[in-house]
Amino acid sequence: MDPSHARRYTNAEIDRMVVDILAEGFPDGIRIPVDIDRLVYRHNLVDDIAPAELLEDKFNVAAVLISKPDGRFDILVDEETFDSHRFRANFSIAHEFGHIVLHSQVCSNCRTVEDAIALRRRIENSYDFIERNANYFAGAILMPVRTLPEDTARVYEALVKKYGYDTDLIPDKLCSTLARRYEVSLQPMSIRLKELGLTKKILAALRSSSPYLDP
Repeated sequence: MDPSHARRYTNAEIDRMVVDILAEGFPDGIRIPVDIDRLVYRHNLVDDIAPAELLEDKFNVAAVLISKPDGRFDILVDEETFDSHRFRANFSIAHEFGHIVLHSQVCSNCRTVEDAIALRRRIENSYDFIERNANYFAGAILMPVRTLPEDTARVYEALVKKYGYDTDLIPDKLCSTLARRYEVSLQPMSIRLKELGLTKKILAALRSSSPYLDP
């Protein structure tokens, strides 16, 4: 399918899909950090997640999606990222998984890494909503709405008890603490806190010297 025909998803639509995927993957409750590999392998369109040499060096990407003749996909992850930068790898795998769930037809002709890179560049140049949808999906599945607000409130309370109501210190420490817990990099965590309205709540609580954060 040409990218111009790809469906535009709302964040609410993606949230509903993610809730179903997480419920199926964790019927006894979500465990943090989310085991993204486990969720990906459960999907009927996924064949493998595999390291690939020099993706970053050759193409400046951490991961790509490769389609197979049987209609399934492999997610290839830059080998060094896969082995040494697992937090970044987690988001990259979740992002490509988002393309499988949301845009499998768009990616169906990516038989080689070069095909995948060409499609990525076309999307970035003209159809960036596809990338935005996949990024939102990745954030939603790795930092679930069912767990992140409560974790944010718990960490906030511990930090203000220790450091006081420093509007410069606390947001950064809170973001880094949560990023480690959810095994993601700082930027995705910062974006997710904003998406869920938690950044504003944190600053409002600090400015009012509240020891608690309403999740």
